[in-house]
Amino acid sequence: MGADVAGAQTDGNETDGNETDGNETDGNETGAAGGERVTVELVDYAYEPGTDSPLSIESGTTVQFVWVTDNHNIAVDGTPDGSEWEGHEPVEDAPFEYENTFDAEGTYEFHCDPHLNLGMEGTIEVGATGDGGGPTGPAVPGWALTAGILTMGALAVAVGLGYFFLKYGGYEEE
Repeated sequence: MGADVAGAQTDGNETDGNETDGNETDGNETGAAGGERVTVELVDYAYEPGTDSPLSIESGTTVQFVWVTDNHNIAVDGTPDGSEWEGHEPVEDAPFEYENTFDAEGTYEFHCDPHLNLGMEGTIEVGATGDGGGPTGPAVPGWALTAGILTMGALAVAVGLGYFFLKYGGYEEE
């Protein structure tokens, strides 16, 4: 499925001497039709695109991962049923390229082992990218939602106790 292209040039649309006849991308696309090529750059602590928002592609699209900075890999966290994608576990330095054609529809989740604690995680969604809902806005992490709920609960308890003590509490002088 995937093919390593070590030390290949990214000028134009050549990879190790094999031309792709105009299917190159600028690395900032968030959607592509099947049979096309999309570039994901591994830069600093992010997969661009793929970290801030999922990369949406159609089945049959080839994704070319290009190491722009050093010390990265692609460790797979989850793939849809029928996928054989294993990522690229060895840590590599720039310039390095790895590509894979994503055929199985579903969500692919992955991360960079050396930079996981810095949030270098990526998502690729494979399926129809046509007229479907679009972006739904920023997702709230589970820990933030829990913290918000606990904060609101504590605030409600504090207000309730304050009311109770103001209404019924205190010393009565005799």
